Amino acid sequence: MASQSIQTSVRSIVINDTAGSDTAIEIGSPFTAITDILFFDEEDGFVSECTGSLIAEKYILTAQHCFNPFEFGEIFPEDVSVRFSDEKNDTLTNIAVSDISFLDDTFRDLDGTDIAVLELEVAAPEDIKPLKLFGSDPQHLITTDPNDPAIMVGFGYIGLGDEGSNFNEDSMRWGAENSIDLVGSVFDPVFDAIFESNIINTDYDDGTEENNSIGSTDPLDNEGTTAVGDSGGPLLVRNPENDEYLIAGVVTGGSSDFSTFGDVSWWTGVTEHREFIESFGAEFVGDFVPVVLEPTDDIQNSSFEKGLTGWSRRGSAGVTNSTFPVSTSQGDSQALIVNDEFLGIASTNEIEELLELDPGDLDAVSGSLIVAGSAIKQTFQAKAGDVLTFDFNFLTDEWTPDDFLNDFSFVSLASDVFNNPFIDLLADTFSDFVDSDTAFFSETGYQSYSYVIPETGTYTLGFGVADAEEIGGLSGLLVDNVKLASTPEPTTTIGLFGTVFATFSLLKRKRK
Repeated sequence: MASQSIQTSVRSIVINDTAGSDTAIEIGSPFTAITDILFFDEEDGFVSECTGSLIAEKYILTAQHCFNPFEFGEIFPEDVSVRFSDEKNDTLTNIAVSDISFLDDTFRDLDGTDIAVLELEVAAPEDIKPLKLFGSDPQHLITTDPNDPAIMVGFGYIGLGDEGSNFNEDSMRWGAENSIDLVGSVFDPVFDAIFESNIINTDYDDGTEENNSIGSTDPLDNEGTTAVGDSGGPLLVRNPENDEYLIAGVVTGGSSDFSTFGDVSWWTGVTEHREFIESFGAEFVGDFVPVVLEPTDDIQNSSFEKGLTGWSRRGSAGVTNSTFPVSTSQGDSQALIVNDEFLGIASTNEIEELLELDPGDLDAVSGSLIVAGSAIKQTFQAKAGDVLTFDFNFLTDEWTPDDFLNDFSFVSLASDVFNNPFIDLLADTFSDFVDSDTAFFSETGYQSYSYVIPETGTYTLGFGVADAEEIGGLSGLLVDNVKLASTPEPTTTIGLFGTVFATFSLLKRKRK
């Protein structure tokens, strides 16, 4: 089901009927620094596939997934050309690409790293000025001011209103307006959850609750969304000091195949990757420095009411909103960790590194070969005898039980007071399940877990879900109400040790 929430990997602009195509062309035409990226096809020659932005005289910013070797095969620089056009959309020149640089080598769409830079063989036309980039606090991007909207511009498939794109194209630079509803997370309509990532969200409203995904239902006069062919195109925000437009993100994907009303567009934010992008001569406006949280003697944001603030992640993790079919165990929010390759998954090595585990620990806890997964962690300080408690609910689409595809969830603790990290199975496909009203088939329902801190020290707490043997069926872990209680009386401590031992024994019986 999650795969249906990611539209075709390359996306152009769809605008509402009231504004119409003339308005879309009028909005997009002045932005001549926004380019059409062409890929060589043996039958048709160079054809339009993605969108980019000139950020320095010889460099184009675009999306990494346009060059995904796992989907399109290896793409070489000589297979790519960049078309520049004037304000009338007449072609000025096509310039060959001499080099392609990627932010990383994961080629994951929604992990917040979907950034690529193309080097041109010669400089862009002199009268086309590179766009600058947004370098202030990304949270300041959230706005519903109809007089100061964000602007999206791109080439490729076009359309009007609720009919969407229908795979029409005209090689024109279309533009539309929208409000930025959510920053720093992926909103996934399938899970009704927010997954932490360097992602900016806009949705395509028509004034109805039915087609409103995030934020206000009120559409802008020139409201629109992205579609096939827009991938790598910019989300532009106005600099109030001089009215120039700055790149805040590049198109990564969206939730609707045909870009109809209700579509959510996902943009990879550029501010987080400032150092990489500046290395090509790009200019940022603003000097944002993210806040780094230090370990405390308590669990920060223990019920996830502030998203994943205080927690680090690998893969897909976020919080559910009020429409999620599973009630929280405490408060209004709960963490959801999923092994969804479209939202982003991490390798076994990446998870073990994040949680400070030893190589092979994840395979050992389940007896399965772990191919990927997702996890969150937090570091805190605790005293001997303190009691760590939390509630969890394991959800899965795998058969229950499944000897081969035995996905599982786990908790871990690493500390310098341990000779070896502690890791324990919470639930797997051999656990007891009930039918789930969520996007998953089955769930365990919420259960409680306790652990007594053995020695005073600094601890790294991890929660995760793992994909066994092969990437395929979805599994998830809900976590809520994480608490660290101060040192109890001795009699209580003994009782809690007994509770923990009973929990371990029960899990072992289930696993056998």
